[in-house]
Amino acid sequence: MHFYPSREDSALFREEDRVRLSLNDPDGADFIAATFLGLTDKGLSVAVPKDSNLQIREGWSLDEDHFDLSDFYLRALQELATTAHGREVVLPVLLGDVGDEIDLEVYDGFSEASDDMNDSQTDALAMCLAAERYHLVQGPPGTGKTHVLAALVEALVDQGQRILLTAFTHRAIHHALRKTMALVDCPVFKISDPFPNDTEGIEFRGSFADTGLLDHPGPYVIGATPFALFSKRASEARFDVAVIDETSQMRVEAAIMPMLRAQRWFFFGDRQQLPPVVQRPVEDAAEDSVFARLSKNGGHSMLKITYRLNEPLTRWPSENFYQGELTAAHPNAGHRFVLKSPPVRRELLGPEPSMVRVEIPHIGNRAYSDEEADEVAALIEEMLDGGVSPGEIGVVVPFRAQAARVRGLLRFDRFKKWPDIRKLTVDTVERFQGQEREAMIVSFVVSDDDFMNRLGDFLTYPQRLNVAVTRARTKVVLVHSERLRQWLEGNSAHYEQAAVALSLFQAAD
Repeated sequence: MHFYPSREDSALFREEDRVRLSLNDPDGADFIAATFLGLTDKGLSVAVPKDSNLQIREGWSLDEDHFDLSDFYLRALQELATTAHGREVVLPVLLGDVGDEIDLEVYDGFSEASDDMNDSQTDALAMCLAAERYHLVQGPPGTGKTHVLAALVEALVDQGQRILLTAFTHRAIHHALRKTMALVDCPVFKISDPFPNDTEGIEFRGSFADTGLLDHPGPYVIGATPFALFSKRASEARFDVAVIDETSQMRVEAAIMPMLRAQRWFFFGDRQQLPPVVQRPVEDAAEDSVFARLSKNGGHSMLKITYRLNEPLTRWPSENFYQGELTAAHPNAGHRFVLKSPPVRRELLGPEPSMVRVEIPHIGNRAYSDEEADEVAALIEEMLDGGVSPGEIGVVVPFRAQAARVRGLLRFDRFKKWPDIRKLTVDTVERFQGQEREAMIVSFVVSDDDFMNRLGDFLTYPQRLNVAVTRARTKVVLVHSERLRQWLEGNSAHYEQAAVALSLFQAAD
């Protein structure tokens, strides 16, 4: 069933977002859980359950759905303080009293080069297997982090371990489970209800008890969110090892949950990508993750070869975020963006350079810019005409209002000759982390001085810029106002974030 409220505030929602439909009381008992389907010619379209008994009338409102996790955090903190494992094992590590001690004899046994791993990947795997309690693996964009994670799980399965594979998002868990299942011969289950459009190859169980593994000595692999471990789904589960992905986006409070349920822990992440979303005052969100916290206690292994970015696109993130150590692998280093027909604007969409920028003369824009939306649409059309499939183009914007405007332009008649145009993603950078495209267009939108002064930290946040441009394999187009460039130049001398953003613009010159 569908319901069509007003078009207003359409930029607040993304397709497939969970939303609450209510009579202006989203926190009341009578809201209806719905799924946002998108913008149609009648307004916003949502799907509601067949048994919702919805009556079409005035007064309905749409709000983002939310789930209160505070009880999970409180129970985990209580267990941290009141159990021997929490007080004597987990807490000393979090406080920095225990470092990542490595058994060098074990390390030597695993550090020989592997046919399907480069040297930095082999070293990271060996360090994990030799770690007495925990180890961190930093995976810059395209460096095969999930490949190493799956190889680690395979080695732990060979040792007969009971393994928890967890992350903050179901998507990340599913991705890691699929990689793992191709390598191991043991029970592998995901503890949750099946996910629409994301079930291929995964065996779901409603609870840990449903797996039949309660008394199983191992090996086995269980995928579950941290919160499932403190719910009736899996509260009784205990593991030898927890392999935790996306820990640069995981708050310490969430990481405590798998740490309390396992004896050893392996953390995969990248501090130079998006930090956790926090709803309490913090000086720097990037320092609030468990990966950042534990990095202060000792070293970590860094994967150093990217199999995504070509050589020119690797330079800027390598120099600004990875101490010049990130390099492009031989197969992709020489790849270039090539259209089947010569582009009209060869200086932008030709094979060279791989990173370019377009400066648009607009002023006074805040959350959206029609001028930049038109330019983005024109770039997309030229790429599509040149043979690039819609699914290989991504557009990153800072605000949902701009995403809504670009998506609106893609509904024009001139784009209807590409039936899979819906595969072209236009969204904020958060929705792109972990993904890649052949080409990325980054629209910065803003040209209002007061707005830039107030939101400078957000607009120039280095980790956001890093994620935005490192989704691309061969082409990045930066679209921005002349005023934004001038603002960056005026602030770069005394404002480090502005200097990083300006260096990105300079790399595109």
